[in-house]
Amino acid sequence: MLANNFKKSLLAANIGLAFTAGVSGVAVADSGTQVKEDVEVIEVRGIRRSLEASLNTKRFADGVVDAITAEDIGKFPDKNIAESLKRVPGITIQGQFGEGDAVSIRGAGADFTKTTLNGQNVASTGWFVLEPAKRSFNYTLLPSELVGGLEVYKSSQADIIEGGVGGTVIVNTRTPLELDANTIYGSLEFSHSDDSGETDPQFSGMYSWKNDNENLGFLFSAVQQTRQLQRQGNEAFWAWGSGPVGFEQERERSAFTTAIEYAPTDSLSFVVNYIDMKMEANNTNYAMWLTRGADDATTAYIHGNGSEATPGVPVAGAMNVAFSQMRPREATMNSDYLDFKVEYAGDNYKLELVFGETTSSGGTDFEMVMNPNSNADISAGTYDFTSGHHKWNLPEGFDLATYTPGVTDATPHGAFAMGTGSNFNATPKTDEEQFIQADFEYMLDHDFINSVKVGFRYAEHEATSRRFEFNQNLCSDDVTTGCFNPVYVLDGTDHGTFDVGADDLQIRRYDIDAMKSWAKSSIQGRTEDFGAYSHIEEENTSVYVMAKYSGENYRGNFGIRYAQTDASSIYYKEGLANQRTVEAADYSEVLPSFNFAYDLADDKILRVAASKVMTRPQYNDMYFNPSLSGVNNEQNDDQRVALGNPGLVPFTANQAEVGIEWYFNSSSLLALTAFVKDVDNFIVINRRDATADDITRLGLPTLPDREAVNGWTIEENFNGPGGKVQGIEFQYQQDFGNGFGSMVNYTYTKGEADTTEFTNGNGEVTRVFTDGNIELSDSSKYAYNVTGYYENDLFYARLSYNYRSSYMIRETGGYGNRLHEGFGSVDLSTVYHVNDNIDIKFDVVNLTGESAEQYGNNAYIEANNGFSDGFPLYEYEQATRYSLGVSVRY
Repeated sequence: MLANNFKKSLLAANIGLAFTAGVSGVAVADSGTQVKEDVEVIEVRGIRRSLEASLNTKRFADGVVDAITAEDIGKFPDKNIAESLKRVPGITIQGQFGEGDAVSIRGAGADFTKTTLNGQNVASTGWFVLEPAKRSFNYTLLPSELVGGLEVYKSSQADIIEGGVGGTVIVNTRTPLELDANTIYGSLEFSHSDDSGETDPQFSGMYSWKNDNENLGFLFSAVQQTRQLQRQGNEAFWAWGSGPVGFEQERERSAFTTAIEYAPTDSLSFVVNYIDMKMEANNTNYAMWLTRGADDATTAYIHGNGSEATPGVPVAGAMNVAFSQMRPREATMNSDYLDFKVEYAGDNYKLELVFGETTSSGGTDFEMVMNPNSNADISAGTYDFTSGHHKWNLPEGFDLATYTPGVTDATPHGAFAMGTGSNFNATPKTDEEQFIQADFEYMLDHDFINSVKVGFRYAEHEATSRRFEFNQNLCSDDVTTGCFNPVYVLDGTDHGTFDVGADDLQIRRYDIDAMKSWAKSSIQGRTEDFGAYSHIEEENTSVYVMAKYSGENYRGNFGIRYAQTDASSIYYKEGLANQRTVEAADYSEVLPSFNFAYDLADDKILRVAASKVMTRPQYNDMYFNPSLSGVNNEQNDDQRVALGNPGLVPFTANQAEVGIEWYFNSSSLLALTAFVKDVDNFIVINRRDATADDITRLGLPTLPDREAVNGWTIEENFNGPGGKVQGIEFQYQQDFGNGFGSMVNYTYTKGEADTTEFTNGNGEVTRVFTDGNIELSDSSKYAYNVTGYYENDLFYARLSYNYRSSYMIRETGGYGNRLHEGFGSVDLSTVYHVNDNIDIKFDVVNLTGESAEQYGNNAYIEANNGFSDGFPLYEYEQATRYSLGVSVRY
């Protein structure tokens, strides 16, 4: 991608180095420089050379780019590429289940990051049942062993695929002609997590071949991973209750890639890439819910602004009943990617053509809910959250570790009642895209414009999200034989205890596999819930023109990209199969860009960049179909209907930045950048009470008598005001020359909406964000990384501390909007070189075992609302992971 109009010989002339496979670094040279074409390529390895290669990618790019380069096969710095990206200035990551799965750039939120594989989209579906359908890539799917390098574009340019308001991450894989013939790599690694206490294996291997003429080659690689994952914590769904919870998952992840490359002449080449990525993620949620009792004189409250006149939120008081709950699930996530690329270079032009397809299927294939047959009385107990953490004083005689759910005269050994109907379901998702792209670059013999590049891209994209309820022949008062009784007796199924909560608590554990087999035996088919049917079809067309320019001490590019989108949302109105409905919309955007780099001196660069960028709405925001929540729970008046909007226009931003970089030696940098993004068209949710007409129009079910009349809240998506993101980045990197080196970066970001309230299309005043705050989602005010390393011929060690300050998480549904407290992680990576071919590796992630805490952060106080400011909602322990492995390379 980077300045590919310059030959490798010019790179050698300018920096005296040529790097091995995976390096995407480029250089710029005075057009009058005369260099021999047979410059020797010197292969160098090691973490310092990897950092130097990444630094040169940044230094000689036209735009604002950071890079991570694997200095050798299998030596990407982390097991998860998101974990590596968090050490890039301006990048923060998010991972709710112990592993980084989403990346944010410069405070713009993970949904605004565009991630591509070799410059193209990768279809992706999440495994988690509550995970919405999004355009963003799930980083847990791609093992780092398959990656040769990463490029992070923070500024935009016309020849990069649109979609990244925050920025664009390009994941580059390897091709066989860039590797030595008969290159062999293999590794065996064992990982231990202190949450599950399990030690799991991981295998990876690669073979690359090319002929003696070095014009035909193929590459095969594969990765197989197993990981036993747990997460313990506390959750509160106020005001009905809270409790210690646990999450258990067995991840089986595999990936296979093959690349075939043929270059019959120096001017012509063909490359076929195929990647198959699979993950099985069977999981179970465990919870011991401790419900809240009636308020009395002993109840303590949080009051708004410290005034007792303001409605309060209870934070200490009496409890009511206890009941355990389990949600066993089976989930998958599979993605395939295939492309065919042709490159032809003439004397003064270059043509690239790539076309392919990417498909993904996944979601939750099976889910069941197990509740106890009866509840335990704990009204003599109390709760106290005034410390900011969940504390329960359980009554004498009630022990979480020995409590057996559902003990009655009829079930003396205890029993669970299985949820049926909507609580016994599957929620599969699909995502696919077919694409074709052509780029043509014409080199000019001109004092200012070096080349003109034009191109187009066309893609057809389709995403679906569906829900099926399993059919069962259930017993009833009239039918008691030859039917299925959804009561699961616990006699003989006890499997000891399971850790829950943030304070090392335990509850009884049961045979989940036996439960699932018992439930599956009752399935007689399945019925689709057409009210949950969600389907988006999109056609995306883009064309661009871009010019590259340079002079005696400057270089850059400028251009314009035009993007056209035609979208349709397909759904079944009011859940009726004979009312299939299509809502269609279209929009277009013109996206200019400008990048300028000026050499203040041989080692100092001034950069200026400006552009307009866009991010299309997420699919889950475009799905119109009504999504219901809170229908069958114990809390009154919390029924919600979420409505999407296929007519949403994209987020757009006018952005600019200016920065200075000082490369005070070949592997050292001191840089400072200021940036600003003016963002339009935030998608906001307007919440309002449902009217009788809404009930009829949307076909909402009748509520029980205990609920308020028309007790539904409507949540509607539409485009609202914009906001602004501005900040500074500081970056320092130095090789001290004695084996030691350091990397330090710091980013300050201020991301805010333009206003807290505005008048919507119905003439009603509503909040930009329902919590009443103006801080943007997933935007930390500051983030920093401090890394030190040591390397010699035999040994390498790196110690890093990465921290991000608090940030807002906003979700529709039960988990709602909340503030995630600041989080930091200490990571250690070491390598011992047994010889030139064998390495022994030892890594530790989250060495200090930091926990994650989330609090209510509404700007207003509502009685009994746990999302009010300062209320402790969720707290999760985070695992420390240890990895020990050996790798062999020939």
